[in-house]
Amino acid sequence: MTVVAACVLLAAGACLAGAGAFFTGRAEVPENVIRAGTVAVSTEPTSAALSIDALAPGATCERTVSVLNSGTLPSTVVVTCAKKAGITDFYNALTCTVAADGVPVYSGPLAQLRTTPFEVAPGARARMAFTVGLPAAAGNDLAGDYVKLSLYFDAEQVH
Repeated sequence: MTVVAACVLLAAGACLAGAGAFFTGRAEVPENVIRAGTVAVSTEPTSAALSIDALAPGATCERTVSVLNSGTLPSTVVVTCAKKAGITDFYNALTCTVAADGVPVYSGPLAQLRTTPFEVAPGARARMAFTVGLPAAAGNDLAGDYVKLSLYFDAEQVH
């Protein structure tokens, strides 16, 4: 009999616990879209930005390039260059200083150009001033020489 009484009490307790009700509610926030940002840069001019005719020993020549961040993320940009054709001794003799919006980011041989990273905000432009020179000590063996090179503007999201 005690077993039957215990079962009845357990069944009654389960019924009482299940009889409670809770009110609930829900709010919806629809149409959520998440997109990844982008990193994209372009330059003006798009070619021949550093073209110089008749650079003399001891002279320098300044050229400007505008860098546009057309991406959606702030980006850091590093500028490098590579010789594509021409006389290696002449290329190695050239000097270069670079400023991004007036802030120096490189000074040294053009052949070793690698600027420190500089930041460009989304939709913004950076004005790059390149000053290329031929040292006064350049000898006649460089007269009439040339170098053809490419500039590379590599961008990476700010982190």
